[in-house]
Amino acid sequence: MENEKKELERPEIQDPHKNRYVVYTKRDTELMKTFIRFDNRVRHPRMGVNTGLVGILLLLMPVIVKEMGLAGKIIAVCVGALLLSIALFRVRISVSMMRNNPEVKENEEITYLFGNSGIRAQKIDGIEDLGYYKTVYHLWEDEGNYYVGLDNDDLLILPKANFEEGDTKVFREFLLEKSGAKYTWKPAKLGNIWKNKIYQIRQKMVEEEDDSLKREKTKKEDKKSKKEK
Repeated sequence: MENEKKELERPEIQDPHKNRYVVYTKRDTELMKTFIRFDNRVRHPRMGVNTGLVGILLLLMPVIVKEMGLAGKIIAVCVGALLLSIALFRVRISVSMMRNNPEVKENEEITYLFGNSGIRAQKIDGIEDLGYYKTVYHLWEDEGNYYVGLDNDDLLILPKANFEEGDTKVFREFLLEKSGAKYTWKPAKLGNIWKNKIYQIRQKMVEEEDDSLKREKTKKEDKKSKKEK
């Protein structure tokens, strides 16, 4: 009887649609920039730097290569300037492209509702069911936002400052417990990026050392086993 009472007291059984977290978002210029910067950090972390370096190298080619003809110098300078501009203004260029995309509704307001059993999106024309928590495959976090990756390639950007209900500090634990998703800390600030890189290097060194010790132990056990035979 007591077990049945506890089972009924579980939040999922009481009200599967009860909101545990409510997050307001607006697809304005700032949110678009946040999405683009995040996408660049995750999918193309070196593209900006590499593009800029190639651009600078091409701009210097007429100075470095003395024998280069006039046509070659013009092409090198033009292409170099183009690549350097792309590297410097890639965020602005991407925002402009998003605004020209008819599928992107600029300034659309969406409130994400995280219930006991799933996620919903409240829009001006109604509420859309985004599915159960098992559809969440990855959770990223930086200093100001959570990024929730869904199986349908959708990405929910949740500014920490916009949580209307629920504690942002324990949201990560809540979502990971519900979904079993992978978690990645992906800082945006330069100082934290370097700290994170140093931490990852140290972790890798520790893992390699552990693997080396395990292999050494296995070899010793194999030798001991052969001697006993």
